[in-house]
Amino acid sequence: MAIRICLDTDVILDFFKGEMKTVQKIRQYSQADILCITSLSYFELLTVIHGSPRWDVLGVVEKMEMMNFDRKAAVRASKIYEHAIEEHLKLGMRELVIASVCMSNKALLLTGKRQPYEGIKGLNFV
Repeated sequence: MAIRICLDTDVILDFFKGEMKTVQKIRQYSQADILCITSLSYFELLTVIHGSPRWDVLGVVEKMEMMNFDRKAAVRASKIYEHAIEEHLKLGMRELVIASVCMSNKALLLTGKRQPYEGIKGLNFV
């Protein structure tokens, strides 16, 4: 059964920079799993990449499943936020949104930076 693998913005950027470790991981997962991106990461890519490389990146990203910050993710985000306050965790809004979207879509997160997500119960990584 195929697993949803959500690619974080930095992972996508590393892939297009040719970072071999990232390229190998994405190629490996793309063979049997479903590669996804959050609508927030899509927005970040649109704002970060300029000129002709933008269309190369977006052409690849357009083929991935888009997972949106919808009602289900918003409810999940509110629960994560409440837990973060109770546990005195410093959690950025970006990480909160990405984690809630991944969790509400039963996706594993592939990121190069796990530290900002530490303490989020129920978020699973590749």
